[in-house]
Amino acid sequence: MIRKIITAGALLAFAWTAQAQNKVYMEQVGDGSNITIVQDGSDNLVGTEIAPIFIGGGTNTVNIQQIGSANELIMTVNGAATSATVTVNGNNNISTINCGTSAAASCSSSDIIQTITGDTNIVTQNLGSGANHSSKLVVDGDTNTVTHNSTNTGASTVEYTVDGSNNTITMTQSGLLAKTIIATTTGSNNTVAITQSD
Repeated sequence: MIRKIITAGALLAFAWTAQAQNKVYMEQVGDGSNITIVQDGSDNLVGTEIAPIFIGGGTNTVNIQQIGSANELIMTVNGAATSATVTVNGNNNISTINCGTSAAASCSSSDIIQTITGDTNIVTQNLGSGANHSSKLVVDGDTNTVTHNSTNTGASTVEYTVDGSNNTITMTQSGLLAKTIIATTTGSNNTVAITQSD
């Protein structure tokens, strides 16, 4: 009986040590924030001690999960009606979401969703000042690099799905008028570059 208690205690201590390897560094400023962070694996990192994720003002809803191990999230998010969902299920992925900056709120009525299933993917969204930004990037595979850059000040809608590995996808939007990119890349070793401007 004593042995069972010690074993249970040892297992509990081991589980606590594994969870403690996940780290979250966050600033949160105000307005309607509702933030949920779940990290299930080990060595997952949300922000750093030097550069915590920011979030900022506006009507915020942020839901972050990472599940796997050694994943890293770099985030700013500072918008009027921001709702950001980052779901990563795999290992060694790097996710970046910038919406406004820590100095200036922008990215108006944002809705940003990133979903990554796989390993060693780099998914980046740099969304500048804009009216009705909406974005969605879904990656299923390994070693993909997907980047969405937008400085568009009108409505900007992006939905992209990558199903495969070793793909490089770059989307760039700029200008005043409404832009829409909805595309899917299936397979491996593809390079896709899409530019939309006025």
